[in-house]
Amino acid sequence: MINQENIQGFIKWANIVAILTIIFGALAALGGVVAFIIGAAPGVLMIISGVKLLNAKKAAQELVGIEDPVLFSEKLNQLISDSTAFFKFQGIYYIASLVLGIIGIIIYSVVAIAFISNMPMY
Repeated sequence: MINQENIQGFIKWANIVAILTIIFGALAALGGVVAFIIGAAPGVLMIISGVKLLNAKKAAQELVGIEDPVLFSEKLNQLISDSTAFFKFQGIYYIASLVLGIIGIIIYSVVAIAFISNMPMY
């Protein structure tokens, strides 16, 4: 069977991380709406991933004490599926942030170089 201490640790930390992810996702979505509507997309992605992690936590809670191997397997598959979805959403979020950060640095550098090269020399 499954180690109860490990599953309890997963439940505790999945709950904490899921709630924080949803809160930060909501803040990011609100901030993104103020800037541009499309700017809310990363926040929405974070909210969805937080909900997936809460679903994984729920499946982990339901695993505790299950004796039926078929039901155990079903809940374990749900736990893995929801955890995988969480990691996918987080991975997409991190990759998109990295790409947009690099694009931002390039744009900032080009604008700074253009500005400096157009400054009059005394």
